[in-house]
Amino acid sequence: MTIGNGRRVAVIGASGIGKHHAKWWAHAGADVCAFVGTSPESVAKTHDALTALFGFGGHGYTSVKEMLVAERPDIVDICSPPPLHALHVRTAIEADCAVLCEKPFVYDPALSRGELMDVAASLVALAKRRGRLLSVSTQYAAAALTFARLWADREPVVHYHGHLESPARNRPPDPVRVWVDLSPHPLSVLLKLAPDGEMIPDTLNTQFTGYEAIAKFDVRLASGNRLHAVIVTRNTQDPPLNIRHFKYNGYPFVVEGQNDENGVYCARIETPDGNSTEPDMLHAAIVAFLRGHPVADMDESLRNLDWMLRIRDAAREAMR
Repeated sequence: MTIGNGRRVAVIGASGIGKHHAKWWAHAGADVCAFVGTSPESVAKTHDALTALFGFGGHGYTSVKEMLVAERPDIVDICSPPPLHALHVRTAIEADCAVLCEKPFVYDPALSRGELMDVAASLVALAKRRGRLLSVSTQYAAAALTFARLWADREPVVHYHGHLESPARNRPPDPVRVWVDLSPHPLSVLLKLAPDGEMIPDTLNTQFTGYEAIAKFDVRLASGNRLHAVIVTRNTQDPPLNIRHFKYNGYPFVVEGQNDENGVYCARIETPDGNSTEPDMLHAAIVAFLRGHPVADMDESLRNLDWMLRIRDAAREAMR
């Protein structure tokens, strides 16, 4: 489903995952008016790629501030490297733009959890003061809404298993990097299951080695009951290169990609009771954002970052 509200969208960093963001904004009816790259050469290359991908007709820039002044976008989609997220989020909000930011919300491996959470909280406070929409692109929260619909009328979930794998792409083994890169997605599903839940620190067990990062822990629910969570993240060099498996009480939801009858990329949710074809999760998240109801709100985005960092720190301590 597309919506044609004509909101002007600019993407900061459109050569990697950002090109897919740009495509879905255009598909959802927004006007992708601009993007920002790192050099004139990369801008020219990205301009050609976006034109071929969806008929991009806007402008490329090498300066965020210059782009904001010249284009005055309504929405800025931030897909720059994580250490630049905080600067770009703040700059866009101060220009009175709504912001969708790639995960992780903010990150610098040299900073402590407390320092990173302070930065993230200050950005959320700024967005609230300025009345700007701000969300982190943890689009698997959209899949969680589909899982909830398919799970309806079943017993409460007390065991959650989230398993994501992606290609190693010749990067060296680093389980902390793998965790920071991938865990916000399965965490976003868990946060939909336990919106008021609290991680129980003394139940946390981490197994970080090579290309794999695993966390096991309990969550205390608002009801007083516990939910046991297992999250597996991994980089792989062998097929299948992408795995997106989730289980509620052992019941599997397998997420695969396919093109629909119109050639539009979408998600196929496979379960023991049959398959469900849904919009691509990033597409669904962008449509929700355009409607003013992001799949992960500001407070949820903060909790996602906090849990990711708590587990990172526990793993670092265990590896010493």
